[in-house]
Amino acid sequence: MLGAWFQSFILREIVPSWSYNWLINWGLIPSIPIPYYLFKITSSYDQHEQKVKKPRRTFYFLNFLLICFFSLHAFSLQTLHVSFNYNENFAFESSYVYKFLLIYSLCMVILSLVNLVFNVIRKKGRAKTNAVLLFLGLIPPIISVLVFIYIRPTIYGVFSGGYTAIGFLIGTFIWSITIMNCDAFQLRQFSVYPKERILTKITKPAFNFLYSIVDKKAWMSEVFSKNIQFMKLVLIKDTELKEDYDYSFMKRSSILARMFGNYIK
Repeated sequence: MLGAWFQSFILREIVPSWSYNWLINWGLIPSIPIPYYLFKITSSYDQHEQKVKKPRRTFYFLNFLLICFFSLHAFSLQTLHVSFNYNENFAFESSYVYKFLLIYSLCMVILSLVNLVFNVIRKKGRAKTNAVLLFLGLIPPIISVLVFIYIRPTIYGVFSGGYTAIGFLIGTFIWSITIMNCDAFQLRQFSVYPKERILTKITKPAFNFLYSIVDKKAWMSEVFSKNIQFMKLVLIKDTELKEDYDYSFMKRSSILARMFGNYIK
């Protein structure tokens, strides 16, 4: 949906000026459900419980009606209007429905932020760190939307919605840190888990640094548990080499150094 919305900004530079009203209104439609989906994500997010909490039917039905109404209004080309002047920038005009849409989106985003704040307060360990990252990841998109979707068009009449991609890009990167580091303390070198992706290796230091700040006690506990797991693997392998092959102490040490040397680094 975000891709379709941003695509409309790109197409604005290609299509003829007489089609801008179609493009602006129809390009708005994919973005309308995004705030509600964001609320659902933050409502169902729980690091330890996989059970998804379903919103109340009345709340769900009300959002469904609002999304349908805003979408139909945009489809009928009544939400936004852009007039073109060859000597000036675009003249942007919006209906009262567009202002209601912005208020609705703002309310859903605020509810999403409240959900994350509750997670920061109630959760511990990685769940708390992830909630902090998700919260921080929402700030750049919110600022970019307020500036380029509301303030500039509504107050100054200058439409520059394409610049919102900057805020969404930053927010997506922050969210990706959370997603890629949900199992940051797994010993992938010696387990059935797949090898770490390059982006995971790059973002893991930032995740662990924030984790150590948000909940230092839980972070130290996980680091200690990880070290215990590693030592168990070393001792198990040492026992196997001694009992199965009757290798000497130096021989076993040499083999273990080659096996676990990369991890020790």
